[in-house]
Amino acid sequence: MAEGFIVSENGNVNISDEVLIRISSIAAREVDGVVALGAPGGSLSEFLGKKGQSKGVKVDLGENSAEIDIHICVRFGVKICDVARKVQESVKFALESYAGMDNVLVNVFVDAIDVDKAAKPAADDSAAEPEKPEEN
Repeated sequence: MAEGFIVSENGNVNISDEVLIRISSIAAREVDGVVALGAPGGSLSEFLGKKGQSKGVKVDLGENSAEIDIHICVRFGVKICDVARKVQESVKFALESYAGMDNVLVNVFVDAIDVDKAAKPAADDSAAEPEKPEEN
């Protein structure tokens, strides 16, 4: 497993992928409209009981960059592009702020939409019918 490697005047700092995944997961979940992380239907690691913070997040570290892939489920009724952009901004800011990383690229994959938490229509059917104009 690759690790984030930061060279400073005081020495070297190694940040594990798991820490970067955890920071990315927290930042993504804080965005309004994100219901969950991870692809629908689960994964082999969930089946084997290894469900953890890495669900839906992959980190690929380059020589001077980091590429983060995040799979999300959004709430029905939100503007998907706005939510995805906010996830990108939130994760990039968190990794730059907390881990001191530069050149962060965040790829967002919207894999599902949660319709169970969507607003239910009113039970009063009369409210759905338009009023007839008065005749003269």
